[in-house]
Amino acid sequence: MHEVIMPKLGLTMESGKIEKWHKKEGDKVAEGDVLFEVMTDKVSLEVESYNSGILKKIIKGEGEEVPVTEIVAYIGSEDEEFTEPVSKAPEEDTGKRKPEAAVKETEETAAMEDEEEIIEGEGKIKISPLARKIASENDVDISMVKGSGPRGRIVKKDIEEHIASEGSIKEEKIKISPRARKKAKELGIDWKSEKIKGSGPGGRIVESDILSYSKKVPEKAEVTGEAAPGKLRISSKTELTGMRKVIAGRMSLSKSTIPHIVLNAKADVTDFIKFREQLKEMSLKKYDIKITFTDLILKAAAMALKENIGVNSTLQKNEYIIYEDINVGMAIAVEEGLIVPTIFSCDKLKIVEIAKKRVDLIEKAKNNKLSLNEIEGGTFTVTNLGMFGVRNFSAIINPPQAAILAVGEIYQEPAAVEEKVQIRSFMDISVSCDHRIVDGAKGARFLQDFVELIENPAMLVI
Repeated sequence: MHEVIMPKLGLTMESGKIEKWHKKEGDKVAEGDVLFEVMTDKVSLEVESYNSGILKKIIKGEGEEVPVTEIVAYIGSEDEEFTEPVSKAPEEDTGKRKPEAAVKETEETAAMEDEEEIIEGEGKIKISPLARKIASENDVDISMVKGSGPRGRIVKKDIEEHIASEGSIKEEKIKISPRARKKAKELGIDWKSEKIKGSGPGGRIVESDILSYSKKVPEKAEVTGEAAPGKLRISSKTELTGMRKVIAGRMSLSKSTIPHIVLNAKADVTDFIKFREQLKEMSLKKYDIKITFTDLILKAAAMALKENIGVNSTLQKNEYIIYEDINVGMAIAVEEGLIVPTIFSCDKLKIVEIAKKRVDLIEKAKNNKLSLNEIEGGTFTVTNLGMFGVRNFSAIINPPQAAILAVGEIYQEPAAVEEKVQIRSFMDISVSCDHRIVDGAKGARFLQDFVELIENPAMLVI
């Protein structure tokens, strides 16, 4: 029987979400056949089979998040019968424990009751270790408890009777397994305040209880007039998974570990707009492809990086690494979040070649067809929100890179040109730099060169 595992498809991949199974149980599988599609922390990929045979059992279904190297299915020969392997993982405490374990626990409990501790204080207090443990868990003052054991020793029964009669427990102690506690945290369930009925031994809450409770909680709150005072109505509650979870982690890492310095500039793009119109007409006729402002911005960024190679860098393990290759990442908004495919050797490409790459990468990104090679290896990132009417903004660095360029919308305003007032077009630009390795002057020179290229666009084709 062959195990099918969740493959580790990238250095940062910790888990993958199975989006679709291409085979079902009982289907024939040949080596190289696509078994399932998985959404990693960056892209959606197809996973092929390394073995031939019959898909005997699917362990993880569509929509499940699976850690890397964990088994998702089994493939066997046609005459081979599938038997569920014995799990090596720690079992959930459901009360069905081995007799040996139960006997051992009973013996240990009895030993704790037979032993004796002597607590010094206002006179010596004799108490069994088990009674001492129960008293500690329930905030019982043992000096107020009368012992019924040998020589007045306090035993378990005495503590329990004291709790029952005096009400020493301030609130009922909730029993919950570690796995249930972890699952509750993942799903955003407050198991301490929400009434969850435990199905484990002694009413203990186990993982299955948390999962059952989560299905009962509506994702969308009903709107029934005004909200009650002091209580907020929830529109929806969704656990962060896949790409969205990775984005949250990376952005938190970037802002908490990278000291950002943000530099701003303003470029006159009047000639830039005219230049783009000329190129657009030419490229449509000759190459059947439309040149966009993004294509020109990517080219200008790559050329400015070539003149300021220190910005094309990273800080890793206390080493300042400057890259020779200029691989510019292009931030693309997709339904799940944001993805940054890479245009390799961007400084060496013609503008029309950049345009073709851009079209191809955007198409793949929107259809979840980007390969890992197409989203790795970036040395710098450009993000453009101008099409959304955003005039200016400060971008968060995409680690492990040292800088990111943020481009806003094109707008018009009056400007003095040769002692005359004219209506000109402008664009606000900012560059966020890792201040540990890219100081203000270094970042400013890069920004200065970028603005010069935008204001003199003919330089982009020289």
